[in-house]
Amino acid sequence: MPIMEWDNSLDIGVRAMNDDHKEILDAMNRIFDATKAGRTGDEINRLVERLGQVCVRHFRDEEAYMASIGFPGLTNHSLVHRALLERYAGHAAEIKAAGGRADEAFFHFLRHWLRSHIKGIDRKYGEHAATGRHVA
Repeated sequence: MPIMEWDNSLDIGVRAMNDDHKEILDAMNRIFDATKAGRTGDEINRLVERLGQVCVRHFRDEEAYMASIGFPGLTNHSLVHRALLERYAGHAAEIKAAGGRADEAFFHFLRHWLRSHIKGIDRKYGEHAATGRHVA
């Protein structure tokens, strides 16, 4: 059973970013499923590292996209990304120190992150893009 499944409520109206969000969700689900199956150690650490890499790439691409459409909230959005990555790094370090064991606090963080970030913050640049009032 996945940590979360993609549904239309997560669609921000920007296909490339939706595809990235689906990739993030898939990476989260891989960690969750492996943990629920009792796996620990290097496997979990690799999955956690992979999710971090996917997020770093996505945030970079997302910020470039926001810049390309002249999204006025780019600076604040970038600060949110930085804070999320710092929190993620803290969780990743805790998981590694625990021998590759992810706990419920980590999964709570992931659920909250994905829901609130996409449905709240990312939706704003999707709405901005849909207006067509931006610089290309």
